[in-house]
Amino acid sequence: MATTDTALTEVTFAVNAWGNSAGGVAPRFTLRVDGKDIGQATVASADQSRFTFKAKVAAGEAHKVEVVYDNDGTVGGAGRDLFVRSIEVGGKTIASTSSLASYETEGQGTLPGREGLWWNGALSFDVPASDFPGSTAPPAPSAPANPPSGPVPGTDGLTVKVNATADLLNGEGAHFKVLLDGKTIGEATASTTAKAYSFTADGAAADPAKLQIQFDNDEVGNGTDRNLYVRSVEVDGKVITPTAGTASYDRYELDGKDMADATGAMYWNGTLAFDLNGKGGTPDTPPTPANPPAPSAPSTGANPTVTIADAAIAEPASRTVAGGIADGPLSTRGNQIIDSSGKAVKLTGVNWFGGEGYAFVPNGLWADSYQGHMDKMKDLGFNLIRLPYSDAMLDNGRSPNGGIDYSLNPDLRGLTSLQVFDKIIEYADKIGMKIMLDHHRSGDGASANENGLWYTDQYPESVMIKNWQMLAERYADNPSVVAADLHNEPHGAATWGDGNRATDWAAAAERIGNAIQKVNPDLLLMVEGIEIYQNNWDWWGGNLMGAKDEGIDFNVDNKLVYAPHSYGPGLYQMSWFNTGDFPNNLPAKLTESFGHLFKDNIAPILIGEFGGRFDDAQERAWINKFVQYVNGDLDGNGSKDIPAGDQGMSWTYWSWNPNSGDTGGILNDDWTSVDYTKFNAIKPALFSGSGSTTVPGQAEMAFTVTLSKAAAQTVTLDYTTTDGTAKAGQDYVAAKGTLSFAPGETTKQVKVTVLGDSDSSEQETFGLKLSNPEHATIGIGVAAGNIVEGSVDLLNHVLSQIAGGSGGGSGLADALLTTADDVSNALLVDGLDNDLLQHAA
Repeated sequence: MATTDTALTEVTFAVNAWGNSAGGVAPRFTLRVDGKDIGQATVASADQSRFTFKAKVAAGEAHKVEVVYDNDGTVGGAGRDLFVRSIEVGGKTIASTSSLASYETEGQGTLPGREGLWWNGALSFDVPASDFPGSTAPPAPSAPANPPSGPVPGTDGLTVKVNATADLLNGEGAHFKVLLDGKTIGEATASTTAKAYSFTADGAAADPAKLQIQFDNDEVGNGTDRNLYVRSVEVDGKVITPTAGTASYDRYELDGKDMADATGAMYWNGTLAFDLNGKGGTPDTPPTPANPPAPSAPSTGANPTVTIADAAIAEPASRTVAGGIADGPLSTRGNQIIDSSGKAVKLTGVNWFGGEGYAFVPNGLWADSYQGHMDKMKDLGFNLIRLPYSDAMLDNGRSPNGGIDYSLNPDLRGLTSLQVFDKIIEYADKIGMKIMLDHHRSGDGASANENGLWYTDQYPESVMIKNWQMLAERYADNPSVVAADLHNEPHGAATWGDGNRATDWAAAAERIGNAIQKVNPDLLLMVEGIEIYQNNWDWWGGNLMGAKDEGIDFNVDNKLVYAPHSYGPGLYQMSWFNTGDFPNNLPAKLTESFGHLFKDNIAPILIGEFGGRFDDAQERAWINKFVQYVNGDLDGNGSKDIPAGDQGMSWTYWSWNPNSGDTGGILNDDWTSVDYTKFNAIKPALFSGSGSTTVPGQAEMAFTVTLSKAAAQTVTLDYTTTDGTAKAGQDYVAAKGTLSFAPGETTKQVKVTVLGDSDSSEQETFGLKLSNPEHATIGIGVAAGNIVEGSVDLLNHVLSQIAGGSGGGSGLADALLTTADDVSNALLVDGLDNDLLQHAA
């Protein structure tokens, strides 16, 4: 039966919580009552905070209140966790550990109530009807003949109203808290519609000295900046504007160090303060003397002003890269992989894991953009990425579980994990890289399936095949996706060729591969080995002895590649590492395991995983002999045993990521620099074929940042790119960082990589925004980066129009920005110095 308004009562709910951030992202929760969301909050502080919400609920009935935690994650070894001490319902506190609470987790089942939420899930409270009294108020007492002035004893204190609006980012408004004399009396989230938000203080705050409004979720992304605009405040009926002499604006931390002119336009996190005693707008600390001296001329020690100039660059042209692999499907001929031009090629790349795990996206996106990672791979000479996924990653529009810095990857914001894969694969095609999709495991987690098989009870073979067909069809028209590694590391119970449908990996590989070929016959199909064959033990996925007698046969010929895994003594001391003839015994052992298929010209080999730390003599001896072998020295005598023009074995090194505990990665632990000890060990095995391929061009656009004068101490400020008509990942590579001016320096440059594309428009624009200055103030803090299509003459024409603008800004707007007003408003500033514009053809 529907509940009428007369049966509803408005209840204030509060959540007392704190959090641990990871990868620069704080935990967040949604408060839900009877299955209906009533608000959301981000818990950025490690100190306990109180988050309040209001909702109307049925009076005199029990209700279910849930704190839903939804962005659990681990970044760089740090866990993102939410802690809930208690909730409050109409003023009554219920502890998270009470008998009324339970914790319904994703993957861990239902647990007793607790404070630490280590997994995504809902902390649920079954609140009894007694905590929701009826809405009928007692009759008001009759007024006395001569009512007293001022607040009536025993009633609430004064009422504060904040009239505000906001710029939204990703649908989220500007969050602010309201404080009286340092005590929080409420919080709200402003939207694009102007509204008066009302807060009531208790009696103890009836005569406060200071009102503060703290804006705390400023953020830039997708060409948009979330901002808060306070139009006015009203304290017990008295209206005060933010520009009144009693107001002040302290940006960033509430410390009195970054004071700005009093304004209601809060473009940065900060505190807008009103002195309710009318003593003037002053910072909270230190207090202003009672009789301040008259203002004097600025001293020579005042902070310098920072400005950034617009930049322009011609669209970079495509370039020819030697040793490329021709676009189009790959096939096999004997033990060689053949590109669409008929040339024998070798796939040599890296494993970039994370999509199969708890993050549901490749790791490292908190430290660099996906384009930055892939550009490094390309620059080092790799031509293939083995991209692991799990069936769990494809469940129900699964989204990334943290692990992405969206200021570095703005075009990934709001995407599902599969859509992140789309972006990576699109960019691979753009720069000439190849992709091998890898079914790494069924459920999310680390390493191979725990049961050693290619399926689990939760994800049977039928689900695995359905997902493979979806992916194969999804990427059928993208020439960068060239291969499918059918399943990672069968081991343990997995058998080869014994006819047992539950364990025979060879038979399963044929079923899975043939199903893929029904929707996409162009992919190379990678088949790994098992662990144990006829009592011969090997690495997980590394034993292909059974393929000598029971080979794989797909419906579409010339698409089979065997893909064993093989590691060195740093991972485990196999018996063959501890013989007197090590490492000279390795060629025979590798041939026994899988090399016989290559040596006998049956099929190509791509070693899907190998690697190590190479930090002792035994492991260095192993990798040197291993590289010789995959390059074609099959007997270890120092000379290649393959015909001229043929290639050795293909491979993908484990791993690009440094967070592989037993091997480390090509990247160092900072996720940006290269471990050249590892890279130089495998560099001789990189593909260096003849021929060439054309890839889109890249160029660096330089923005010039200037101080009005040299500073006596180091000046620092942050910068970040924002989308306009030019989009990160498509037209340029997102960038953010910190710029430092040493004492005496006045000019610095911020360089942003611009990408060539096929867009025929004459000009595209993105922004570069400065923020968080230390020992300086920002004058012009936003610049437009203009990518001009066409010839150098067109660029000169654009630059001349910039120079001809009245005051700089209007000419720039007319000449370059013909897009929506919000883009031009976000990116254009007056007073640009044309001498600072870049001219790079």
